[in-house]
Amino acid sequence: MKSLSSIALIVISSITILVTIPAYGDTMGSVAVTLTYTNGDTADYWPVSLKIYQDFDKTPYKEIVSLSGNPFNIVSLPVGHQYKIVAYTNDEYSSTEYVNLQQSHQDITIKLPLSGGMRVNVVYNDGLTPISNSTVFVKSQNNKIWSHSSTDPNGKTMRFWLEPTVLENDHYIVDVKIGNNLTYTQSPIFLRPGVSQEIKVVTSWPPLINSLITINVMDLQLHKVLPSQGKFIVNLLDENQNKIAESPVTSRGQAYFSNLKVGEYVLQVIRMDDNSEWSTSRIVMDGSILSFEIVENQKNISPQPVVPSTPQPVVPKFNVTNCNCVVFRLDNVQDYWLDNVQAKVIDTFYKNNASLTIGIIGGDFGSDTKLKESIKPKVQSGVIDVGINGWNFEDFTTSNETQQAQLLQYSKNKISEIFGIAPSVFIPPYGKFNNDTFYAMMDNRIYFISGNLESLNPPSGANKIYYYPPTVFTGTSSQGNTTKSITNDMILADIQKNVKAKGYAMVTINFQDYAQNNGTVKINMPDSEKILKLQSLIDDIRNNGYRIVTVKEISNTPSVPEFGYLATITLMLSIVAVIITGTRIKRN
Repeated sequence: MKSLSSIALIVISSITILVTIPAYGDTMGSVAVTLTYTNGDTADYWPVSLKIYQDFDKTPYKEIVSLSGNPFNIVSLPVGHQYKIVAYTNDEYSSTEYVNLQQSHQDITIKLPLSGGMRVNVVYNDGLTPISNSTVFVKSQNNKIWSHSSTDPNGKTMRFWLEPTVLENDHYIVDVKIGNNLTYTQSPIFLRPGVSQEIKVVTSWPPLINSLITINVMDLQLHKVLPSQGKFIVNLLDENQNKIAESPVTSRGQAYFSNLKVGEYVLQVIRMDDNSEWSTSRIVMDGSILSFEIVENQKNISPQPVVPSTPQPVVPKFNVTNCNCVVFRLDNVQDYWLDNVQAKVIDTFYKNNASLTIGIIGGDFGSDTKLKESIKPKVQSGVIDVGINGWNFEDFTTSNETQQAQLLQYSKNKISEIFGIAPSVFIPPYGKFNNDTFYAMMDNRIYFISGNLESLNPPSGANKIYYYPPTVFTGTSSQGNTTKSITNDMILADIQKNVKAKGYAMVTINFQDYAQNNGTVKINMPDSEKILKLQSLIDDIRNNGYRIVTVKEISNTPSVPEFGYLATITLMLSIVAVIITGTRIKRN
């Protein structure tokens, strides 16, 4: 029989295994990328993605699918390697920079070519007659849509400002759509940097279909209707069910139309004897087909398959109608990068007793003693709450449920170790998550998520999850090749609109926006003017009668009690002590 001391040793070893988290090694570094245009203006970051290659590898070491700010810090890069950083905008190649990372952090600037302006002019096949009220989509080579616009009475779209096509084979694709089923595609479209171009699209469609359109009215045996079956007329309706024309059905079972515009129509056959509807079908007329069939009781030209019913996702229910509150969310909190600026932004909320939820990148936080010790008392005061912003700011949708649960566990354990609290808020990197994320959160007793606006609702079984997407964005807005700061008045107007519609507003802020700029890159010094602007915004919000709360306070639901890291250690050590003394513990 094993001695009590041996049992205690085994239990202590088990404790060590339970609470050990992956170490964030001293050999890891980061690169802060600042994006500018070639004319020196700050570049828009939302359509930019990065591929990072290590040394001479042909496969990317890391891919950043979308940036969350400018500058953007690429974390978890092993020191002692050379990296090639390739930037893509609108999925088109933009620029390449190299960095020899020999220290924990390095700044670089990537210069992007000036955006090109594209206005599309859409005409019929005569090359002259404009097509109004069509929808134009501009897509990259992978068929991702980057912009769209309706055409005006002159057949012109708004002007799209997109990344120019730099490489020889790079190009855009333009789709022109009338209705849902009529599309004309033109490609390749090339775009020059810094130039406003007029792109003319001559479709294959005629301005008017002058040829005779024949409608064959059929019975269930697919025979043309006979006079003995009744007297019929065919109504021609537009897509809004407005009647355009009608035609009687001849003794040969046919009706005729002419001089029609290209587009989608509804054919409605009426049996005049009893004024009953014989059939209805949708058709597309583009001049290439001049004869159509419509069959008795066939309601749709393409019947939809019957899909078995499936349980609907459980939409999270929470009471926010009386919240009248505003949430501030600060993402990407991490070691060593603009840490003076991070600390100052957080301190601004703390000194004003205004709640703030900060998203910490678990694997890249804790070694920066200055930043850690600055934040720690503010978190323990309750004014500042901590959410998980990933382990290494990874795209969670590329991992399965088990892997996602492990990443959340790593971050949760580390945050618990540093602050003595158990975080219950998840801020997914890039705003991306999926159903596996919800189950991974449930496994880790994390009940609040704040992702992007297009993400899923929690599925059945994860209905304890509270989902709060961001609604108000600060920083800058893009206008052509330049960016302009969003004013407090604009932010407050957005807040008022969202509180009225949703009961709350969530404002996301980037600490990079509050750093001084030496003309090339952001420097680790707070911009006092912008800090005063932030403080003024806090005052304006309160003066308008809104409460400032954390993410998990929106629902007015108390946090789920949970043992933190230190509490778990204390409990386990107590168990060990009792085992050693031979006392039996009962747990209810």
